[in-house]
Amino acid sequence: MNRYCIWFVTPDDDVLRRAEVTLNNTIHCHAVLEEIEAQLAIDCGLTSVVIMDWKRFEAPAASP
Repeated sequence: MNRYCIWFVTPDDDVLRRAEVTLNNTIHCHAVLEEIEAQLAIDCGLTSVVIMDWKRFEAPAASP
């Protein structure tokens, strides 16, 4: 599983919001971002959202 931090805005509000998502895959194309936008909108009770930025959470380094 891959964890991402997603920053997004809504069409009626330009306040940058943040969400954390977990995917079985990686964000590798625009279609994946569109799927995330659609799911975020549903989860937040919004008509649509626009992803402005995203960053993958890195796995913590293993302790020796």
